[in-house]
Amino acid sequence: MICIECGEELPSHATECPRCKRHKGSLSRTVQGIPPPPPPPPLDPRLLDGGNATIPTQSNEPQPRLTAGQIQFLKKFVHTPLSREMIDYYSGLEYYGHLVGGNVVTFVNQLISEGLIKPHETDRIAWICSDEGIGVAESAIIDTRTDSDTIIDYVQSLQASETLKIATELHRDGNVPAAVLVLIEAYKKIENSSVSYGIDTYLRLPSYLQKLGRYDEARGFLNKLLVRGYPNQIQNQALILLARSKIYKAMCRLLQHEGKGRKAIIFGAASIVAEAQYYYLQSEENDWPKDFRKERAATFRSLSEATSIYEKMKKITKKEIPKSQLEDVVNYLCITLSRPKVVKYDQLIVEVDSLICVETDPWQ
Repeated sequence: MICIECGEELPSHATECPRCKRHKGSLSRTVQGIPPPPPPPPLDPRLLDGGNATIPTQSNEPQPRLTAGQIQFLKKFVHTPLSREMIDYYSGLEYYGHLVGGNVVTFVNQLISEGLIKPHETDRIAWICSDEGIGVAESAIIDTRTDSDTIIDYVQSLQASETLKIATELHRDGNVPAAVLVLIEAYKKIENSSVSYGIDTYLRLPSYLQKLGRYDEARGFLNKLLVRGYPNQIQNQALILLARSKIYKAMCRLLQHEGKGRKAIIFGAASIVAEAQYYYLQSEENDWPKDFRKERAATFRSLSEATSIYEKMKKITKKEIPKSQLEDVVNYLCITLSRPKVVKYDQLIVEVDSLICVETDPWQ
């Protein structure tokens, strides 16, 4: 029997822990009169012998010491004490139960019993990784794609909204490759539904791809959004312009991250124009209340002023171009927004490209 507060081994008759002196209610489930969870299956023996032993299988290939997900969970606590509150938190998240292959508390007890987690030296209600646990976690090579295969199987039965949450948890946990695959699965589910999730849901994928350095894939996905839109997109011209503005802004950030600052300027300029045009179109929609339309018109006038455009473009250019070229771009955007009904974005991109002398195709 183990104290749930500090991990101390307890005699069967104990009513309080000799280490942390916690009262009866703080002891294990057995002491509290609550049936304990079923004992976990033993960990792979190679976990403790360096991974050299083999277990016969049909393929006669070595099995992993821990699953990728279990090692990923263990790595979270290499430098951070694990408190009882944290265990309760992770137990409440379905993803973490899936990550460790069952009950989170049960898995933590496994780690304690195998000596991979030990009581914290000063904090009596926390555990830390032992030297052996740190060695296991830091030396493990996690094949996140193999782990992702299991996760993909798991999300097959979930709704789109639940699948999106799983992708968020994977991303938060640092498993970005798996988050990418789960996002794609979520998009398939949305496409087969009638619900519109908005452009921000779809801009998550290029953001994740950017973190992985997969720039070509991210650009390709953004271009597809520009050309085809996204599933169940609301066919309102103003909202389409707002989505376009956000896509251009995402393209700008992607190119900046990729070290292509001059090309980024082109799409930053397009984003500014599309955002302003969105407010103009809303001010022209007769279905909206008069006060709302007046407020939209005022916002459009503010966004289309030379001073406003100059300040935004100055942040985007980041000294990539001389002041004279910056002023040329600002003047061109002001002229473009003086005719907000007839903006042609392909032409705008080519014109801004010529003003800042980007020699190659800005879309590539």
